[in-house]
Amino acid sequence: MMKILLIAASLYVALAGPVEKRFGVPLTAELECLNGANFSTDANDCQIFYICDHLWPKIRRCAADTIWSPRDQRCMGKFSASNEICGYRAPQPLLPPGLEELSNIGLDQQWECRETGELIPYKGVCDGIVHCLDESDEQGCAAFCDANSCRLPDCKCADTQIPGGLVANDIPQMVLIGWDEALRVEDYNHLYQQIFKRVTPNRRREPRRNPNGCPITGTFFVSHQFTDYAAVQSMYAEGNEIAAHSISKQLPAAYWEKADANELQAEYANQRIQFSQLASVPPSRIVGMRAAYLQTSGDTTVDFAQNAGFAWDSSYPTPRMSPPLWPYTFDYKTFDQTADGDCPVPPCPTAPHRGFWEFPLVDWIDTNDTLCANVDSCYFPEDKDEALQLLRSNFARHYETNRAPFPLNLRARWFLDDGQHNMEALQEFMDDLAGRDDIYFVTYSQALEWMRDPVRLADLGRSTLFSCDYADRAPLCAHPNLCGYLNITHAPNDDEHPGDRFFQTCARCPDSYPWVDNPTGE
Repeated sequence: MMKILLIAASLYVALAGPVEKRFGVPLTAELECLNGANFSTDANDCQIFYICDHLWPKIRRCAADTIWSPRDQRCMGKFSASNEICGYRAPQPLLPPGLEELSNIGLDQQWECRETGELIPYKGVCDGIVHCLDESDEQGCAAFCDANSCRLPDCKCADTQIPGGLVANDIPQMVLIGWDEALRVEDYNHLYQQIFKRVTPNRRREPRRNPNGCPITGTFFVSHQFTDYAAVQSMYAEGNEIAAHSISKQLPAAYWEKADANELQAEYANQRIQFSQLASVPPSRIVGMRAAYLQTSGDTTVDFAQNAGFAWDSSYPTPRMSPPLWPYTFDYKTFDQTADGDCPVPPCPTAPHRGFWEFPLVDWIDTNDTLCANVDSCYFPEDKDEALQLLRSNFARHYETNRAPFPLNLRARWFLDDGQHNMEALQEFMDDLAGRDDIYFVTYSQALEWMRDPVRLADLGRSTLFSCDYADRAPLCAHPNLCGYLNITHAPNDDEHPGDRFFQTCARCPDSYPWVDNPTGE
């Protein structure tokens, strides 16, 4: 049996010695930012870097198992990155005869041939070239999309074409506010209210509204730990969508690369139990998911999601944004598996999955001319004007071309510390959009409903598509219970440094802190 041998590499162990810090920040990073640098590199962790904001370094961590590469000023695959500051050296593959053609593809992660066991790069799977002795890497591959066979409502090619054969001026520009991570009570009080509501001249807060008079809505990709379930119930009762983002969101990110169906069931599907029990969100309404750290296990993740009753996923960034990519189904080939392909966090699905939808995280271009999938991953704006430029320029790429749904992927850290000007810019940006009758802030599932059966902009006023009847949603109770659990050892805590967890809920407090192996806490 032929095996591919890889030189072992210790990816994240730095060679440098201890680093002096002030306020938790390395002195070297502070000095570099004071001297006008845009980024600084951490000498002790090859996945950590610092964005210089107002001459002060703000810590960031690379996604999945990518490495911060100072040469490229971005996170790169571990076989492409170069980081001498932390002592990182990219490993060099040793390929047996006959597989040399893969040396130019990259070996960021590995796929095992089904029968003969060779390890080949994920990018070598379904690339049109046989690399496995048993030819399993070219078996069961999705075909190129046939637009004549792939028809709505259950199939959409991965392309830039507007659904239903409509033209841009005939359709609404849908804006998708997506909020990642725990839904914390402090964010509910201080961030969500400022984003989804506006202050009136008589200094009262009222919902921002779409052209049809309904309040704007968003989708919350909620991880369990540190989430306040009273806040979840309140946001859901006001029309927002709740989606799964895993219970533990455990590190390392590489864990999710090999996660099987049982592990995914425990992490994502079992969140429905928590949302139902603690926040009165019916399990049937949890139809979307986003992978922790955007790291999936490829076809395994999509198979699980479809079998578990999810209708859509939103985990795959894409650089195809000029014009931007529309959401699509996995019926046909969706990713280019070549060296210049667009699968940024492999493994990506290569087999067909009938009727399962993907909302791609269409990349933004930040003011430093680099790509970013989440707003807080972009170069941090130095002032309100730069934040407005970031928002408006990326929105225009959608609105002025094919009007593909515009993803506004937010996290709390974009607004913290020196981020008040970001909040002011976002509020002004949303006020600008509110003055147009062709722009709707909707949930991911509402956008999917429109795509499956497109409605012309002129007919939306007579349609129930983006309506706001939430009478069947349980409102937040007057006096939620405060549940507290002491000496929790789940990361970021551990056995030697346990911590406490608290959340509010209208339900009875579970006996123990709910977790992956016990989602009900009973």
